[in-house]
Amino acid sequence: MHAEQAVQGGVSPDTRILHVVTTLRGAVGEVASDAIRGHLASGRHVAVAARDSIVSALDLPDSPLLAIIPIAARDHVTLSDPDSSLTLHQHYRHVDVVHAHGLHASALAGAAMTGLPARLRPALVATVGRHRSSAVVDGASARIVQRTAAVVLGTTDPIADSFADTVPVTERAQLRTPDVSKRLAPVVGRAQTRENLDVPAGAFLVASPQRVVDGDELTTLLEAGMTMFDHRPDRRVVFALTGSGRERSTVERNFTRRHPIVLADEGAAADVLAAADVVVATKDMTAVDAEGLMQLGRATVVLGTERTARPWGDAAVRVDPADTAGLQHAIADLLDSPAQRTQAAFAVRRRVDDADPARFIADDLLDVYAEALAHRR
Repeated sequence: MHAEQAVQGGVSPDTRILHVVTTLRGAVGEVASDAIRGHLASGRHVAVAARDSIVSALDLPDSPLLAIIPIAARDHVTLSDPDSSLTLHQHYRHVDVVHAHGLHASALAGAAMTGLPARLRPALVATVGRHRSSAVVDGASARIVQRTAAVVLGTTDPIADSFADTVPVTERAQLRTPDVSKRLAPVVGRAQTRENLDVPAGAFLVASPQRVVDGDELTTLLEAGMTMFDHRPDRRVVFALTGSGRERSTVERNFTRRHPIVLADEGAAADVLAAADVVVATKDMTAVDAEGLMQLGRATVVLGTERTARPWGDAAVRVDPADTAGLQHAIADLLDSPAQRTQAAFAVRRRVDDADPARFIADDLLDVYAEALAHRR
């Protein structure tokens, strides 16, 4: 019987996890390796379905918690694919979560659901990297994933977005090495950036790269910007949004003309964030991820769940997504103390060097699996 309830901070310790791996190359392969090793190290029941060469390359320790399921699948279509899917199908009744690494592995894992009654189907998590959706094989694989996956983790935002209308949960995958290499660095100075945003002299700038879409995080940030003067009339604070999203026009029309809220040019995200006195991080950000934001070294408030705040550790204050008063209080605390802002800025920058990305990926995936179990198809 499948595990149905997650515990706080991830899935139940008894959850049985099957990783389907067809390659260890690239960003997707790194995630597979980190996840398998991390889950074994934390005492999870782990099975790996892969070729002998991949199992050998993983060099996993002997453990009664580890099971190996030989399949011949590669990261492209081969004549052995039907047999690989059949093998997975035969093992599914003994696992709770299947994490397939790569588009082809995900399609094989999805096809293996065929004929299983709903009560015996595991929850499928698919990590999907770059592919050509217009190509016949990739397009067919993507359609299988759309029908069967509970969660899709895209290695880029556009990949995750391409599954958003058909898969219950879609997110940007946590990667050790970004799928698109881009170094975030400001090119316009702080003074000029603030002038470009019409930030008055003596005012503070709070900036957020959150995606501008309907949700608690956007509502809370806008409410904080609208009422910050009421909360702290002794402070002039301008809120800047740098993210993309379908609600940008709504924000511009209804908020920027009457409140100290500005929409920054999406291409100037690094400049605006680097020029801010405080930045507000959220789960869904554009143009920058958590590590990139840390590299800029700005005092940070995380508006989100404990999972969202996990990359920052103790280096940032966390506020619940719908807590407007809490966000205003956290921002005001930092604005009131230049020393505290400086210490917070150093703390987030150090966090980049101190954090163990492999451990973070493995831990974060346990929360993803809890989401998948809640949306099992």
